[in-house]
Amino acid sequence: MPHKGFLFLGLIACLVVAAGPGRVEAGDGQVIQKVSAIGQRNLRPFTAKDGWEIQWDSKGSLLTITVFNADGKLVDIAATQKGPGSGSSSRRKGGDYYLRVSGTGKWTVTVVQLP
Repeated sequence: MPHKGFLFLGLIACLVVAAGPGRVEAGDGQVIQKVSAIGQRNLRPFTAKDGWEIQWDSKGSLLTITVFNADGKLVDIAATQKGPGSGSSSRRKGGDYYLRVSGTGKWTVTVVQLP
């Protein structure tokens, strides 16, 4: 008969494997995604409920954030910022999205599910 500790660890391992690396979804007021980088990146796909926000902080001379739906179709340009600084862009409609971020210096982009 297996030891109870091993049985518990096995159950945890099964839950982690079952969750897998799929889309990220958060509850109200939680961070869905936060990425810091330099240059251009397509961020991981995520699922948001109605009422979410993109927040950014850029140290470079230019930052652009573009929103795409799960099918890769352009939804909106959420931000075009010249010079360093920060900002935010609220989004009404929930769904499956990903962001393309392009910046000339270090940037941080955070996606938050609004309460």
